[in-house]
Amino acid sequence: MKNAFKLYNNKGFLMIEVILAIALIAIGLFAVMSLATAVIKGNIQSKDVTTATTLAQDKMEYFKGIDYDNISGTSTVSSDYYLNALVQNNIPGTNTKTVRVDVYWNPGTTTSKHKVTLQTIFAK
Repeated sequence: MKNAFKLYNNKGFLMIEVILAIALIAIGLFAVMSLATAVIKGNIQSKDVTTATTLAQDKMEYFKGIDYDNISGTSTVSSDYYLNALVQNNIPGTNTKTVRVDVYWNPGTTTSKHKVTLQTIFAK
């Protein structure tokens, strides 16, 4: 009589319990994999931005190291990046040059939505 009111036995798991446990584990793994994928994409984007910024900074440093009269616009194409330096004379004032360096990637053309821009003014 004592065992008549027992709702379950202790001999093992029910099939539904096993299925629910597997489903919960699968959902958890899917969430972790989705997060890992997002992190990997973010790391790739960060690498591209860092590389493009470094290229733009190198070009600005090049302009700092040359004579004022030799500063002029240039374009450089590598396998993954397109660098364009625009030099505007006498802007914003006389005897100044405004230099803007744009670096594009993925694809490395000016039509790319991926771009880093640095701008400065050089005075004579």
